[in-house]
Amino acid sequence: MDNNERRVKTGKRNFILALVLLLLTNVVTSSALMLMSKRELRGQIESRMLDVANTAADMINGDYISGMTDADVGSPEYNAALEELRIFQTNIELSYIYCIRRESEDKYIFVIDPDMEDPAVFGESITITPELKFAAGGKPSVEKKPHTDDWGTFYSAYSPVFDSKGSVVGIIGVDFNAEWYRKTMSTNGAVAAILTMVALSLGIVLSALIMSENRKRFYEVLVSMKELERETERIDSIIMKSSIKKLDMLPDHKSALLKTLAIGENEQKNHHHEYDELSDNIRAIYQKLRKYLNYIDKEVYTDATTGVNNKAAYRHRIQELDISITADKADFSVAFFDINGIKKIYTHFGFEAGDNLMYECAKILKDVFGKENVYHITGDEFVILIEKANWFDMEKYFKKVEEAIEQYNHDHQMDNRLSLAKGTASYDPEKHRNYRQVFIDAEAACKQDKAEFYKAAKS
Repeated sequence: MDNNERRVKTGKRNFILALVLLLLTNVVTSSALMLMSKRELRGQIESRMLDVANTAADMINGDYISGMTDADVGSPEYNAALEELRIFQTNIELSYIYCIRRESEDKYIFVIDPDMEDPAVFGESITITPELKFAAGGKPSVEKKPHTDDWGTFYSAYSPVFDSKGSVVGIIGVDFNAEWYRKTMSTNGAVAAILTMVALSLGIVLSALIMSENRKRFYEVLVSMKELERETERIDSIIMKSSIKKLDMLPDHKSALLKTLAIGENEQKNHHHEYDELSDNIRAIYQKLRKYLNYIDKEVYTDATTGVNNKAAYRHRIQELDISITADKADFSVAFFDINGIKKIYTHFGFEAGDNLMYECAKILKDVFGKENVYHITGDEFVILIEKANWFDMEKYFKKVEEAIEQYNHDHQMDNRLSLAKGTASYDPEKHRNYRQVFIDAEAACKQDKAEFYKAAKS
């Protein structure tokens, strides 16, 4: 075998190995994209459903719900409760919202259904799920698997309604259409498949270049690369359309988040050689693929409404703190913030106004504590986890927060005023055995501050 034959065989072998490696890389990348997209979408749905259910449950009068009978239907009290739920039904993208009550271990009935087209009648039984029973025990819950009833197939979230004695007397249910979730996942799957085909096509094109020096073939490759460039622009459009709902809850002037996907440099370059043009096209396509991956990775731990860390990031952080406590290396403080009066803002001005105020609150907390330390855990509640800070340090931080709020209210006199209840606690190894105990102290201090705020407002 002469040197030329040996080189030909070696070239073919390397060509085949390169194709196999490229194929494996594409399979792993597309699988990772699908898993991350599914996890993020599911987390966003669950978080939003629980936020809506918890907010609605707080607004319902539990004492009235506990004694309601079918004779109350149509009464002023009943219509007031019905209208409160109808505000959610008409202002938020959800399938259904309703109030139910447990009659016995095996029977739950509808008491209020604000649906305009086909409402459930008072006393009508509802399909019982484990999550519904869990909410009846006093803990909000969201379904991991869809259930089917007379109205369709849904994912549901449930939040308990308490009376003045602290007893669970009802449950707010929120349904989200499972078909929309399935279609969105199909769209994301199509995006991942297109990405895989684009990358695989690039490998085939590059391999063809290596195997051939034919000028005409090279020109055809250049045309194909331009077509691939247009395909990546189509992928940008698909992602924008499938993710645009995340921007609906942000103020209009803050909705540049998704634009960070940017299609890339649009400036036209003058190429003196086809190789330069081909190289630039390849570089632009791979830069877009990296941006897609970076975007999805960031969104997994970012709350879409406020732009700060979400509940997934919060759970990861407290696990780290518990580990440091066990290792006797913990040194941190917890701050708990709750927006005063936001329920009235949601009721009287709509959810856009309420979410706008929540966004502005998050922005102030980010400016004072740093984005990496701020977590939006649920509803209108924020938690700050900050290392190597004691009680005196937190008091200084609180003063900066108050100054920032005062400046915001001064600059936005025509908008809703921002007011925060706050509480803090610092880890004490003599007092706290885990993170949860520090959190409870901070939450209790915040509740006391909130009670004093409403007491002062009434006087």
